[in-house]
Amino acid sequence: MLRVLFSRIFVSLVMTFFCTSPVFAQEVHQDVKETVKATVLEVVSEDVREVTGTDTTTTVQELRILLEEGDKKGEVVAMTAEVIHLEVGDDIFVNRVVTINGDEYVTFSAYERRPTLIVIFGLFVGLLLFISRWQGVRALFSLGVSIAAIIFLLVPALLAGYNPALTTLGIAAVIMAFALFGTHGFNARACISYLGTMSAVLVTCIISYVSVRSMHLTGFSDDASVYLNFATNGSLDLASLLLGGIIIGILGVLDDVAVTQTSVVAQLKSANPDFNFSDLYNRALVVGRDHIGSIVNTLALAYVGVSLPLILLYAKAGTDLTAIFNQEVVAAELTRIIVGSIGLIMAVPATTAVAAWYYRSRTVDMNDHSSHHHHHHH
Repeated sequence: MLRVLFSRIFVSLVMTFFCTSPVFAQEVHQDVKETVKATVLEVVSEDVREVTGTDTTTTVQELRILLEEGDKKGEVVAMTAEVIHLEVGDDIFVNRVVTINGDEYVTFSAYERRPTLIVIFGLFVGLLLFISRWQGVRALFSLGVSIAAIIFLLVPALLAGYNPALTTLGIAAVIMAFALFGTHGFNARACISYLGTMSAVLVTCIISYVSVRSMHLTGFSDDASVYLNFATNGSLDLASLLLGGIIIGILGVLDDVAVTQTSVVAQLKSANPDFNFSDLYNRALVVGRDHIGSIVNTLALAYVGVSLPLILLYAKAGTDLTAIFNQEVVAAELTRIIVGSIGLIMAVPATTAVAAWYYRSRTVDMNDHSSHHHHHHH
């Protein structure tokens, strides 16, 4: 599970960084001339002001900053900050904005977060390699290939206008192949896990398609979707993109479920070579049921965690619960959770059945990690 969770977190970080790069910002906001790095030299003043039209207050800072890049590199300029509290020495990114009238000013864009991301990613890699050793190296390799497939295959294909659902399904097949075979080697267990995973992905894709279409989900559930629509001149099918996001979102957890179930069946056969298909399937399914309970909970909590600010907003507004569920932004997340969970549930019997069928007439040597088996007859 550690690899799965960190895989999802890192993919999210990479996708976020890719989608909010300065180039993307320039395409959406035509008045932004450039986004450059800067350093806070001085906090000139700091006072609390009331946000117009509300009872909320915010701290507004008047700053002097040094531009580190761009056409104005080396210049010291004034800037107002109210989004985030800054201190002298902070590294930030700013937008140099030119208005229609030719006026030029600087606005806050983002805090420099990459050094911290590098540190925690280094900690993740260090712990993974220390605890998992060679298996950790293979997991990192498959993770790198998965991220590369998303950035260099999936993203360009989607931006080029290919059908998001079918494209994501195809890329998912490639990602899972590298994730399973890259981490576990090309053997019987990895092949069984792959078959079980892809059958669950196919079921998830069909249910997602029917659900998204029947609920008339548009895909415009957040600001990023709106900006993306403007940036691509409305050429993307955002509803299908939502469908593709559901598939990508459950891949890592499906990997975990499929590998576990295949290993359980192999262990059962190794412990008792006389077990037939029915014995292997039914006993492994007992373990699978426990796994489903914990993994579905993990998936649901992961999505709820992402949507926590939204949940708090609706709770504060005192909106009727059934009306909340009908809002697209909530319905889309519920669809992710429910359909994703269906995919996970389906992965357990599917993978277990394939594994039980394969191992029913084979002797399993658990010391042989290549999963080379030989037939024997009852």
